[in-house]
Amino acid sequence: MDITKLAKIQRQIETKNTFQNLTSEKDELVYSEISIAVAELFNKVGQADETTCLKAYCKALAAFLGVANTKKWVYLLLLTLEQEEKLASKWRSRSVATVYLTLQQQILKAHLERRNEYLVRAWNIFIKFGLTDLKYSPEMIENCFADLYMRKS
Repeated sequence: MDITKLAKIQRQIETKNTFQNLTSEKDELVYSEISIAVAELFNKVGQADETTCLKAYCKALAAFLGVANTKKWVYLLLLTLEQEEKLASKWRSRSVATVYLTLQQQILKAHLERRNEYLVRAWNIFIKFGLTDLKYSPEMIENCFADLYMRKS
């Protein structure tokens, strides 16, 4: 997956501004958006069709990249082909709820403790979940991301 390309696309999209009153608190805004996007994704898993879930996954991916772009941490999210294949070859999660709670915990720790390794852990969990549990290919993710954020007229 070309994370650099996706991060460049993300920099050009407008944020959701769910918490518009936080404009002076950019860190809180981007972390709030990632938390909401992950919650919306997991709310759809198992209840919505594959296309709807894939779009929700890409919106959460954009939120991850929003944090990485804001904090200048995109380089930490880059994955080699080998790393991507290793994540894709892992076992399926036993509990979607546990994956969700672990993701939220790592996202909050990244913000509250101001430590990028927690965001990297959350990122790896998120990518593994998409590749392994949801069975999305990197190409499916990239194409959907581009459809959502680049090809709008």
